[in-house]
Amino acid sequence: MSKDDDEYDLFGKEAKRARDEAVDSISEHHRNWMIEAAIRVRKLDRGWKGTGEDIRLKLVGDGLEPPHHHNAWGALLLNCVRKEWLVATGEFAHMRTTRSHARMTPVYVRA
Repeated sequence: MSKDDDEYDLFGKEAKRARDEAVDSISEHHRNWMIEAAIRVRKLDRGWKGTGEDIRLKLVGDGLEPPHHHNAWGALLLNCVRKEWLVATGEFAHMRTTRSHARMTPVYVRA
């Protein structure tokens, strides 16, 4: 058992702080990519509905170069949710790419 296993954060405050620090770091290190990707998310039609994977596949399919680190996709989604460009619908869907192993993921709508 590691030190982290012993430190249960009942309300997730420390976990969220750590997440936010990681997202801020990834966003800063991928600033130019993050700006370009966010512009493309903003250009999605209002009412567009899909998963983060759908956004990744669409943006890359439309010519956006993938980021240098895969965690930049999660940071992009969180930033778009925070800005209320994407809103979680409460629905979940299976991811479709082989490497995602059909895991469940939130569905968003472009607000």
